[in-house]
Amino acid sequence: MKENKKAILEILKKSSKKDGKFENLVLNLALQKIDSDSFEYDGEAVYTNDKKRLVYCMSQETSFTIPEGVEVIGEMAFRGKKALKNVIIANSVKEIEHDAFYDCDELDNVYVPAGVKVVRSYAFAECDKLKKVTFAGTPEKVSRHTFDDCDQLHDIIVPAGSSKFFRKELHFIDGDTDYLVLEDPKKKAETAEKKAEKKAEKKAETAEKKAEKKAEKKEAAEKKAETPVKKADKKADSENKAKKEFAKVK
Repeated sequence: MKENKKAILEILKKSSKKDGKFENLVLNLALQKIDSDSFEYDGEAVYTNDKKRLVYCMSQETSFTIPEGVEVIGEMAFRGKKALKNVIIANSVKEIEHDAFYDCDELDNVYVPAGVKVVRSYAFAECDKLKKVTFAGTPEKVSRHTFDDCDQLHDIIVPAGSSKFFRKELHFIDGDTDYLVLEDPKKKAETAEKKAEKKAEKKAETAEKKAEKKAEKKEAAEKKAETPVKKADKKADSENKAKKEFAKVK
């Protein structure tokens, strides 16, 4: 349903039990960043009218699913959501803005879909229990401060062949961080398998083409061999014909 800023702040005031003032402040700041006074509210989160930007999550639940169609997770959209343990990011999301999941203390595992192209500063900073982050694809930009002060974060799983890019973006120096940027072994195996399949396909195609060419050459040779025989047959036929005609005349 459509709501204006004032109505949304009133809804939050009524639903907030504790930390209401802080949440009200965060929501106010998030709303001020949007040049509009009309928003879409579905009872759990506030979106822009076209539902392409998630402005602020109002839910106090432990799990939240970002709906398909959302392209931007807005600045501070989930900031300080202390109860949030699990978030499912839609495949349509292209950008995760500054402070989007800042200080979500219970969040322990995040899966970033392949469609995400940009992850801004402090997007997952101060997430005290965050241990593992998996990137399904390679974004164009990942801020060096994305995971600041995530004390328990040890594994950042990335696609095969992209670990160098992530280390560079996050300014990781070997031995200078507790984080490990690991290439997904499944994807690595899949890549090797695909390469082997392509190689086998290419080999099969080459063998098939060679066999076809061989057959064509054989056919051509047979045709060539047939030509003098046919000529001889024709000559014999015409001689027999001539003999028959001569016999008739006699």
